[in-house]
Amino acid sequence: MRRLVALALLLAITLGAGAVPRARAATPRPLGLYVLDNAANLNPTTQMYPSNLFSDSTYLRHVAGHAIFCPIAKIVDSVATWGQFHYHWSVLDTLVQLALTHGKSFSIELETGFESSSDTYRQALPAGFSATCGGNCAPLFDVWATGGSGGSCTSSYVLLPWVPNVQQFWSVTAESLAAHLHDIGAYGALTLVHIPGVSVYDEELRMPTGAPSPSPSDTLPCPDGRPAYPTVMSDASQQNWQTYGYSDSAVIAGFRAITSAFAQSFPDRVLGLSMFPHGSAPGIAFPNFTGDSAGYVSAQLVRAAAQIAPGRIQIQSDNLDSAVIVPSVISLARENAAFIGWQSNKHGGTGAGCGGGGANSCLPDSPSGHFYNLLAYGAAQGAHYFEIWPHDVIAYPEAVAASDAAGLYSSAAVPHVPPDAVALELAQNVPNPFGRRTTIRFALGREARVRLEVFDLAGRRVGVLVNGPEGAGEHDVGYDALGLPDGVYDYRLEANGATVTRWFVVLH
Repeated sequence: MRRLVALALLLAITLGAGAVPRARAATPRPLGLYVLDNAANLNPTTQMYPSNLFSDSTYLRHVAGHAIFCPIAKIVDSVATWGQFHYHWSVLDTLVQLALTHGKSFSIELETGFESSSDTYRQALPAGFSATCGGNCAPLFDVWATGGSGGSCTSSYVLLPWVPNVQQFWSVTAESLAAHLHDIGAYGALTLVHIPGVSVYDEELRMPTGAPSPSPSDTLPCPDGRPAYPTVMSDASQQNWQTYGYSDSAVIAGFRAITSAFAQSFPDRVLGLSMFPHGSAPGIAFPNFTGDSAGYVSAQLVRAAAQIAPGRIQIQSDNLDSAVIVPSVISLARENAAFIGWQSNKHGGTGAGCGGGGANSCLPDSPSGHFYNLLAYGAAQGAHYFEIWPHDVIAYPEAVAASDAAGLYSSAAVPHVPPDAVALELAQNVPNPFGRRTTIRFALGREARVRLEVFDLAGRRVGVLVNGPEGAGEHDVGYDALGLPDGVYDYRLEANGATVTRWFVVLH
């Protein structure tokens, strides 16, 4: 019976509470200016940032972190058998190390199905992903996008979150990502993980609404070769969506499952929801074929996330330049005790500019110029986290410095993370469960005074394995549970000002 109870407790920890918690500390919040990479266009890592960014004094003085966007096709190159996902982390590791070597924190968003007007959309998913996931798992949609002097057809894969295979993929990926960041000693500098499902370049549930639509005069083909007219309207039709099983309840239930997986894998980190205005403008609302009020689905998703991970939800608007977005994001944040972040358009070289203008329309740079006003506007809405494009750091140094001096996104409030201080790792003991003897491995990025202790579920210390200075590198510690009753215990590693915790089960 005691063995059954202990196994039940272990299952409750690993399944009910999610992946084994890796840290027991205050949840760090993303603060300050985070510089975006340019992964959306599948650039090589050498082209993710301007070549002179990392020597730029504005970057060195005023940027607190990196907002890392990594397409899943860069970490999973192919899927031959569903459920067997082989992760290759070199691209992500390069981006993480760029942040760490410059003493910056970082956030992560894994991108899928992002829109493109070129062939890059074909690389949005790993080879074989759609075929092995299933026909209703990741369909390809064509969407009519407006901008500039006219419209264009973009194509995007959309991972449908109500499909069990999609939920399985994100669950496995969330746990694999968390474990990998621990393995390379980078988890300590992570502050934010975006939840796939409500995001500009992820599942994009808003995209296939398809309004406005092309007309018979629009003869250019979409990236997948189909004619823009009438393909876009067909893709966006209610009938097409319903063939894939769309319903409000299906979206909400699927999203809850994905959010739970990320909340369990990152139990001590902020989770981000990137949102467009829900139902306030044509073409960017959730599909609504059930007569619900505008914004019903997106509001339910935010409420679900706030229930699953209370106090750890950040709602981010992906385009601060649009005043339409602000009320809906702020109201949802206030209602659900979440906090706010923003992402600016590209200003200092590409993309849209200030006041609806083109590139560089925020110039001239000044402490009270257009770009400073943009930052000030975000801060006035309660945002303390702001993703900006690297071009902006270089193009608007006076505006960025002025916002820092005004305390809007002050780097003084964001301690930089020394690369060697984040390498504090505690591995799962082997074997686990165990009857008497087990081995615990930990790693240090630098020499430190270490305490490694064992506690029962009542919080009583039942063993001290290490108490003293240890050198950098990996360390194996044997543990003998003789005399310890069957049950669940946690073991805690304290070093470099941080505490990491894992659990084991004793079954004699």
